[in-house]
Amino acid sequence: MVVSNHDYILLEGLKEGNVKIYDYIFHFHYSGMVVFVQKYIPDQAVADDIVQDFFVKLWINREHLNIETSLKSYFFASLKNRCIDHLRHEVIKGKAEKNLLEKVENLNDERNLLIESELRDQINLAIDKLPPACKEIFIMNRFEGLKPAEIALKKGISVRTVETHIGKALKILKRELSLYLPASLVAILLGSI
Repeated sequence: MVVSNHDYILLEGLKEGNVKIYDYIFHFHYSGMVVFVQKYIPDQAVADDIVQDFFVKLWINREHLNIETSLKSYFFASLKNRCIDHLRHEVIKGKAEKNLLEKVENLNDERNLLIESELRDQINLAIDKLPPACKEIFIMNRFEGLKPAEIALKKGISVRTVETHIGKALKILKRELSLYLPASLVAILLGSI
């Protein structure tokens, strides 16, 4: 199948690191991809994780993409493989082969793990730039899993004040991290930390 002009332009823009093209591809395909994954894996959270991971890896490996089909065909074939890998992993979980597979995957993903650790460092640096009260409340919410009402009770402040601090933290982190990543990747990362 020959790549269409439209897909060729998108692919070349993606390879060049064009953030607007990446965001367009993300928003255009995301919901359909989640629905596709749910045909194999009904769990919404797992389906979201698989699609989000696909987009993170797509950005990380964009310079090395070699797509000779339509983008849609490539995306859905990749997702199908990811679903199969996930299901296979679920089947063998707890068995002796799991350790061996993890060692092999770690060798294959060494480069991506390095990049992910660099992203974590950038997130931690961005969190350190938050005002003290804002940082403390953000950490209580995102890392300790406390709800705004629980934080308000602990700190002796209103729920509204807690929500204002969390909103301010997210705004600052989006601004700081947007220097390194496209907006859609920042949204994924901030949603998962």
